[in-house]
Amino acid sequence: MHLAPTDEQRAIQEEARRFLAAEITRERRRAWDELPGGWDDEFRRAVARLGWLGWGLPEDVGGHGASLLELGLLLEECGRAAAPSGLFAAIAGGLGIAALGTAAQRRAWLPAVARGERLVTLAVEEAGASVPSAFATTLRGRGRTLRLAGEKQYVLQGVDADAFLVVARDRGGVSALLVPADAPGVAVRAQKTFAKDRQSVVRFRDVAVPASALLGRRGAAGPRLAALRDRLAALACADMVGGADAVLAMTTRYVCEREQFGAKLGTFQAVQQMAADMTIALEGARHVTRQALWRLAEGLPARREVAIAKAWTGPAYRAITLTAHQLHGGAGYVVDHDLHRYSSRAVEAELRFGSAEAWLEAIGDDLDLVRAPRRR
Repeated sequence: MHLAPTDEQRAIQEEARRFLAAEITRERRRAWDELPGGWDDEFRRAVARLGWLGWGLPEDVGGHGASLLELGLLLEECGRAAAPSGLFAAIAGGLGIAALGTAAQRRAWLPAVARGERLVTLAVEEAGASVPSAFATTLRGRGRTLRLAGEKQYVLQGVDADAFLVVARDRGGVSALLVPADAPGVAVRAQKTFAKDRQSVVRFRDVAVPASALLGRRGAAGPRLAALRDRLAALACADMVGGADAVLAMTTRYVCEREQFGAKLGTFQAVQQMAADMTIALEGARHVTRQALWRLAEGLPARREVAIAKAWTGPAYRAITLTAHQLHGGAGYVVDHDLHRYSSRAVEAELRFGSAEAWLEAIGDDLDLVRAPRRR
């Protein structure tokens, strides 16, 4: 197992870093903050031309065919630049169709997704339900027309989606289907979030959908959905690693430049130890994330590795930003400082695809502690 990027992968990362640094200026980001979708069409077209929206999609549907580890390296750079949430949402939607859809559905949707002409986003999570079997959203009916009813929350980029990949309880199992955003009975309500990402509540009021909208066999999406969640959780960790790396870099620059009591902040032992703690947390997050992505890319069992990565990386990112605020002193509490964008994203990212506590429970289940013999 070799987790360090190859020379080719490193070159792609460096090119992505240069592109994002040039495109995502402070002024442009503030302008995006005022837009409903959080990004403009020009940037969306630019990343589509680079092939990023199809980076992890198969080549036969217009994708790049990159491995999950390579896609994770790209998302590290997106996290480092605090790229718009629409980018992650678009990538996740494409991966969702690739994982759950039939061959015909992949051919029909994924080329347009890779070109940035269609945006499909996931509408999976619900309030008060941690597993799909407990979802209140249901799919009913038989024959050519089915009926969808329920409400989805935390839908990333729902405000400018062309279609939603919806997961619903169905016939004792779980079904996934594609629902056009303009279908009668679909209502999207934008939410104002702490992290300025574009989340929405999407309500489906007895929406009529054709049976052809089903992604795969009806009632049998559960296992593939769980596998997709693992992949997306690992990719979310990669995004967090990039963000944490950016925070550490801006903090080390600051303490090397800022003087206090006639000396640079970075010369104080307490400051050095705090920066060292940030570095250790970051490198741990980077290692467990890349290990999870590598195992997933190789088709190896990775449930435990994904759980470790998600349980470690979210709290690490949040802790790194909090330490950064402390080391920046008064400057770190100015709302216009870039650090605030990263710290707010860290809070949101820690909860995406499940909280650290939920993933810790998964690790505990894997350890089989309930049936472990007691020591005398």
